[in-house]
Formats: sequence, structure tokens, C-alpha cells
Amino acid sequence: MGAKGIETYVVEETRFSPAAFSKYCTGSLVCSSASQDPEHFYRYVSDKIKEYGIDVFFPMDEDTVAVAMEHKEELEKICLIPLPEYDSYIITSDKGKAYKHAMSVGVNIPKTVFPEELDDIQKITEHLTYPLMVKPVKSNGGRGIQTAYNKQDILKIYQEVHEQYPYPIIQEHLGEGDVYDVVLLYNSRSELRASFIQKHVRKYPLVTGPSTVQESVIYPEMLEMAIEYMKGLNWFGIADLEFMVQKETGEIKFLELNCKFWNSLQMGINAGVDFPWLLYKIAVDGDVEPVKQYQTGIMCRNLLPGDILHYIFNNDRKNMNPPFWSGKSDGIRDDIISKDDPMPIVGFITACLRYLFDKRMWKFLLRR
Repeated sequence: MGAKGIETYVVEETRFSPAAFSKYCTGSLVCSSASQDPEHFYRYVSDKIKEYGIDVFFPMDEDTVAVAMEHKEELEKICLIPLPEYDSYIITSDKGKAYKHAMSVGVNIPKTVFPEELDDIQKITEHLTYPLMVKPVKSNGGRGIQTAYNKQDILKIYQEVHEQYPYPIIQEHLGEGDVYDVVLLYNSRSELRASFIQKHVRKYPLVTGPSTVQESVIYPEMLEMAIEYMKGLNWFGIADLEFMVQKETGEIKFLELNCKFWNSLQMGINAGVDFPWLLYKIAVDGDVEPVKQYQTGIMCRNLLPGDILHYIFNNDRKNMNPPFWSGKSDGIRDDIISKDDPMPIVGFITACLRYLFDKRMWKFLLRR
């Protein structure tokens, strides 16, 4: 956004956010976490929107989106917020609701059950084949997901997950397969204005985590499935849908939906779809010309810290493709590292020093 001449402010719980160090960042504001004190976050942000004359507010993660949705009516009186209405948003904040919506519109999902009581577990899983995934309905980064390999495990594992993430869903394990993100952008009339697909090449945590290396691809069948999923939701803004193609069957299965910018946002920009700028223009001007093409075969990675963690925990690290030591000369760009704007690296290093002895942060990063 800053590169387009738009004054851009970053709100974080620390001054050591990599984005705050960017030459394109006008200013950095420090506020308590939206997850730990959502009401204080709302009051602080609304005050700063008024003080700085902010035109558009982009919440960037699940917690800030939740705050924005909770106070959407009040915030819309002082700025523009390109987010869907609450009835549509609630589907993104609860994986159980997201899967039920997929079933209602005929989009394939993994075999899934939705326990309502702990006593139901053994009975409702009788028809499922092990291993089974126990997945929180509200979490991010693949955290909280556990695998049960037999009937003896399922109740114990479900109770463990339930203690931290109440009433998770139980789902068939899809086995090996390729994971994709389909990103769609809608204007306020729910008209599609841009689409983009990226394939996950590597991820951390290794099995269930977000991608650390991505590749831009075209997949018409998957795009149509994503568009079909969104019909009837009266969507506004970003929709990030995740799918898996099962290796054994070749079937496409819906995994989740998010209404925020995704971690590997730079991938789309590098391929020619500048989603932040397009969303800003839609918010301010009401619409943009549809973006129908982008470069394929572009690769991007999150070296700091995602791909480093993947490398550390991957026992087959010598056979990684692309190799860990690949760089821009090999056609791989980075989410953060840039000669044109190097200071976010300093921000990352200072953030590491800031959180070096923070047990909560290490637990968050290393939970697998």
C-alpha cells in the first residue's frame, strides 16, 4: 500500500513487528493484543482512526477480524471496512459451520462428524475409517489438531482437544495430497473481481501447518468449486478457500474458508494480483476492473521463520524441492526479504530477541 503512495499505519502489540520496519510504513502503533483484550483493542483502534483520519481499516488476522465484526456498525461510521456481513462471516469463524455450508451447496468435504456430547463419540465414529483427525472449530496455523489411530485412542484424544478447543469436529484423515489456496475478491455487490490459486509446496508444522513455500498455478475445476461455495453468501472482500487433492483418488476436498489476508499474501502480489491494493480501491472507489490473469510457476517462500522451522524438523531435508538454499536467482522470492526494502529483516531479528524468553511464543511456534 505504501508503495502506491497510501499512508499506511501498522497496529501491533509490539514495536518489533517486521511490517513496522518497512520503508513503506508511515507509522507504527502499539496496542494490547486483540486476542487478550479485544475491547481495549477496539477502543484504541477507533481512537487512532479518528486521530489520523484513516480511510480504510484492514484487520489482518482472526482476532482482529473478530473485533472488527463485533464492532462493525460503529467502525463503519468512522472508516471503510471491506468485510462481509456477520451472517456470512460466522461461517469463516467456525469450521463446523463452514463444512455444513459446503455440504449444503454440494462441495466435497472429508467425511466429518459434529459431536454435541462427549458420550456421542464412540457411536458417531463407528462408520468412519481410522486414522481420524480431531480438529478445533476455531484455531489457526493447524494448531490443536490431533490424530487418533484406533477406537481406543479417539475418546482420550477428543477429550484432550476438547479441553482447550471445545467440541472439535472429527474428520477422516485424507492421507497424502496437495493442498491449494483459492483466493477470491468480491466487491460490495458480491461480484467477483479477482481470483488466484497457489499450491502449497512446503509447510510448517510439517503435516497440518500453513505453507512456507508456494507456487502460483491455474486449476479451473477447483476455481469453479470455490465460486460455487461462495454463492449465496453475499460476500464482500477477501475469501481464502483451502482445498486438498487426494493423492489416491484425485478428488478435490474443501478444507476451510477465511475472510482475511493469508500469510503468503506476497505470493499473489508477485504473480500479478495485488490484493491489498484492489481491496483498497474497492473500498474507496466502489469497484475495480476484474483481474482475470496472473503469472503461473512463480514461487515464493516465508524463510523467516517458517521455512527454517520446516528445514529443522524435516528428516528428509536433503531432498527438499526446491532446495532450502534456493533464492531469487533460482526463481524463488521471499515474503519478507527484499533488497528494495531490507529493514523488515531487522524487525524480525529484534522480534526474535524480544520473544527469546517468551514461553508463550515458543509454545505457539513449536506446537506441532
